[in-house]
Amino acid sequence: MFSFLRPNNTDRFSSLGLVGARWLALALILLGGQSAYAEGSRNLSIRTPSSAVAEAPIEILLAATTSMAGETIAFFHAEYSVDNGKKWTPISYETDAGAAVSRNLTFKVGPAGTVSLVRVRVAYRSKTGDFDFTGTPIKWDDSWKNWLRPPAKYSTISVVAR
Repeated sequence: MFSFLRPNNTDRFSSLGLVGARWLALALILLGGQSAYAEGSRNLSIRTPSSAVAEAPIEILLAATTSMAGETIAFFHAEYSVDNGKKWTPISYETDAGAAVSRNLTFKVGPAGTVSLVRVRVAYRSKTGDFDFTGTPIKWDDSWKNWLRPPAKYSTISVVAR
């Protein structure tokens, strides 16, 4: 059999055991050295300060990327609230954004003692459908419509007195 399938003390796959290492090697041979899993990743991030002085402007960064083959960002939606989520103000509603989108935005937080919120949701589109950042198919009338996590992510900013 193949000499590289014999176990030794330097075998990187020794924790798999001899049988597991052989199956892994066989799978790699049959796949031509390529992984059986989809290559690439999805990322959705919100960067905000954790707290801010009342009525002060803050800068936020929203970003989404995909490196999945043939996938694009079909929808990139973002909103903020300065009153604990009672009212939301749209700040970015983009479609067909390509493989990456990022936005630096500024808004004034609410009065002391409140919480300002930022939320963003992304639909990644491929030939097989629309997915959230975890790879789960989008449920348009449920999680998408109601800003559930996923496909949405939230950030909370505590507003303090001057």
